[in-house]
Amino acid sequence: MSARTPLLLLMLTLSCLGQSNPDKIWDGIYTEAQAARGKDAFVMSCSNCHALDLSGTVRAPALKGERFMLDWQNGSVNNLFTKIRDSMPATYPETVADDVKLDIITYLLQVNSFPSGASELRLNPAELESIQIKKKGSSGVPNFTLVQVVGCLEHGPGRTWVLTKTSEPAVVKKDTLLGTQTFILVSVGAFNPESHVGQKMDASGLLYRDAGENRLNLTSLQMAESTCAN
Repeated sequence: MSARTPLLLLMLTLSCLGQSNPDKIWDGIYTEAQAARGKDAFVMSCSNCHALDLSGTVRAPALKGERFMLDWQNGSVNNLFTKIRDSMPATYPETVADDVKLDIITYLLQVNSFPSGASELRLNPAELESIQIKKKGSSGVPNFTLVQVVGCLEHGPGRTWVLTKTSEPAVVKKDTLLGTQTFILVSVGAFNPESHVGQKMDASGLLYRDAGENRLNLTSLQMAESTCAN
């Protein structure tokens, strides 16, 4: 096996990962009936703070239009679900069941013009993580944007370092769930990577994607958890 073979295999793997459907949210990921349930639940549990028309109040932001996209674009549906699951309603989040909160999310997607489909959105973290909230036809976060990802730090080909199982790059970090991508790390030496092998890491840096290869020019690398259990 030549010295180039591991790098070639890594690039082929990254290329295959890049073939996932980036516009999945536009294929219809929820049903009309599910969104209708979500609307009823929203009116009962959320409208007091976010307003019946989702325009927001002094107590809570708007959940539609430009404000919604500003807060959630280029993040996953799982980011949104995790936020609502853990902190909404603000005073007593445990009073609304997780499956009901998922219905509420489908209502938010409907209001923000994401189409319905034939199957209900399921309470599956991996599936929710794979669905990106993005404008139709958008390629996601552009190159040279300062982003945050979470992944597992490992030795790469030669003397390189990589983050594996990473989350989708997001401009604003909203969770610490792992994903399916791999990033080659640039300027990693200053962050003492040897002491973090196999740990879940929170990485920030400049994103660069080209020809199936993902790179992150690091500005920050910190331990999120001591192991890579999701």
